[in-house]
Parts: sequence; C-alpha cells; structure tokens
Amino acid sequence: MRTARGTHRVGRRPTASRALIAPAVLASALVATAAVGVLAGGRPVTSLSSASQATIEGKTVIARTVAKTAGWRVVTTVGPDNEDVSGALAANSVADAWSVWTGTQYTSVERLVGAEWTRVPVPAALTGYVRSAVAFDGDSASDFWLFDSYRANHALRFTGGKWTLQQIPAWVLPQRSGGHGLSAVTASVFAPDNVWVFGLDAGPYAAHYNGDAWSRVRLPAAPDEVSAVSANDIWALRGNTAWYGNGKTWTATKIPKAAGNPPQDFADLTATGPKSAWVWRTILAPGPQTEADVLHWNGASWQRVAGTPANSIESVAPDGSGGLWAIGLDVNPSGFNLFYHLTGGHWTEVNPPAGTLTQAPETLSWIPGTHSLWGTATSLNRKGTDGEIIKYGP
Repeated sequence: MRTARGTHRVGRRPTASRALIAPAVLASALVATAAVGVLAGGRPVTSLSSASQATIEGKTVIARTVAKTAGWRVVTTVGPDNEDVSGALAANSVADAWSVWTGTQYTSVERLVGAEWTRVPVPAALTGYVRSAVAFDGDSASDFWLFDSYRANHALRFTGGKWTLQQIPAWVLPQRSGGHGLSAVTASVFAPDNVWVFGLDAGPYAAHYNGDAWSRVRLPAAPDEVSAVSANDIWALRGNTAWYGNGKTWTATKIPKAAGNPPQDFADLTATGPKSAWVWRTILAPGPQTEADVLHWNGASWQRVAGTPANSIESVAPDGSGGLWAIGLDVNPSGFNLFYHLTGGHWTEVNPPAGTLTQAPETLSWIPGTHSLWGTATSLNRKGTDGEIIKYGP
C-alpha cells in the first residue's frame, strides 16, 4: 500500500485539507499510493481532514500505561540540523519505498535500496519540482514518478539512473471544482508502462499512462479517498458510501451514520483486503464536544469498534495483523503527537523512538504483506532538529 500510502494512505476533497497518502483507483488495475500536501514555502507534510482537525474532547478511554516494548526505532536521519526538515514516504513492498524531504533550504529524495536508504541527488534546476510535490510513487528503486504544482504539465521522473521531465496532459492534474488551484491527487506506479493518477473532486475518472500515451479511465464516482492493497483489491470512499473494486466490478456499501443523523464526516479510509477496511466517522456538532468513532468492515457489515484515541488524527495505517496504528495529536497540555495502536477494540499509547520530537508531525506507511511499517518524523538533538525515517517491526 502506498500511503499518505501513502498506505500510503489517501486524499480528501478540498473542503478538507488532508492529502492522504492513499492509493489511486482504476478500472482494471490500481494500487496504493502516496500524496503530499504542500504548505507555503514548499514544505511537504501530510495534511489533515476537516473531521480529523476538529477538536475531540470526548475521546475514547485508552490504555495509558505506555507499552514497554514499542518496536519503533530510528533507521536513519535526513537533512542538516536547524533546517526544519520534514517529509513523506511511500512503501509498496519490503524492498520498494521512496521518500521526499524539504527544509528551509534543503531538498532531498531518498530511496530504499536493499535494506539501506540512500539519497538520490536532484539537480539544482529540478528542486522546484520536488519542493512543490503533490503526489509521488515508484514501482522499484529504478523507476519513480513525482507530480507537482511547479509546472503541472510536467512530471519529474527518475528512470535509467537519471532525472527527466516528462510532459503530461493538463487534465492529469486537474483543477479543483470552481477552478481554485490543483485538486488533491494520488499516484500509483505499477510499472514504467502502467502509471495511474487520480484527482479528487475532479470528476469520476483516473488518468492512465501505458508507456506511450495518457488516457482517461472512467470510475464509478469521484471518491473523497481511496485505499488499495493490490491492483484487484481497492476501496474508494465518497461520503458514507464505500465502494470495493476487484478489478472487474465495483460493489457499494453504506457506512452507518450516527444516531439522529447529525452533521458528520467520513474520512481516513484504510484497507487491508476485501474483508477488512477502516473509516473514521466524526460528528461535526457545534461546540467542543465533537465525537469520533472508528468503524470496521468485516466482510459482511460496518461495525463500530472503538472511539478515537486523541484530539485529532494525523496519520493512519494498518498493522498487518487486523489492527491499526495512528498518530494522534493530544492538544493538552501543549500539543504532542503520540503513537496509538488499536488491537482487539482497544487503543494503547506507545512510545515513539527515543529522540523523536513529538511536537512535530509524523506520518505512517504500512509495508504491504508484512506486520511492519515505515514512518517519517523529526528528531531532536543537541544542535537542533532533523528529519528521520522510523520503522516498526523487522
């Protein structure tokens, strides 16, 4: 899964600012992807959905005894100190992952080669594309695509051991409804001749590249979010309707609304297969007493399994064992980003790796087919801060 993978995980309509690291959708084949929200100044971060941003005072009771063995560790650090470096990551398999990083004057693309993360030098003339990334993905350590707002009619591609600019039709990165800037997008790269881009709030279609030309592929609707485990195992979300696609047909299921049908939002879709998908349902009631629930598709119906563990949710990823990992922002007393693990219907707060700055954003990306995850975070050292790539599991 490629998240904001991203399972990488997933994307939101412009009414919400979250650009999930989620997979793109398809007609015959699509898989997970990573998307990056870009702040002013070109700093890529994972954004939040409107539901997740709502303050949640009535959050669920969680185990406050921090797990003694969290399993999270720092694999490597990225960038110089005091550059405000942050990044996002897309993981597709044990041996296939890419990450994009920017800081005040720092720009970097990192790839996983074997068990080691290595920097792929970017020519100075191309850093503007990296700093304005809206989505990226790669099918191997030698094939990587980055879509950007710097010049929306060009994609930056690493192939054959070098960087190239590849022209793309303007509709591949569509405008938001009303024409106010680019839509949030997700990208899935399965092979050099099988690239997909999906724009949210931009019509029910995906853009597909077959190695020679781009074409539009019709979808059942224009989803708010998409999550895919494989080319034939895709979930899409629009409002409280979730579609499952097996590569040939789409089946719709209705996610139950809260009692009384108050204003509510459905977000943070993440899936691990046809019989397992997760969605956050947030009641957008006036005042501070906003409530949120985690709902799970068990193959037959959607069921509430837990409340939310924190005031807001920043990143969500499966754990590969039937549960979830989440990064949650606890606004009291001073806004800490904490790790939470959902197993058996119960949340447990888990220690981040030693040295991780919990007052900076963190992102998660499940490694498909495993019980492991990659993540991005910020480390605190004697000289300041730098970016870090973290991992859970072997």
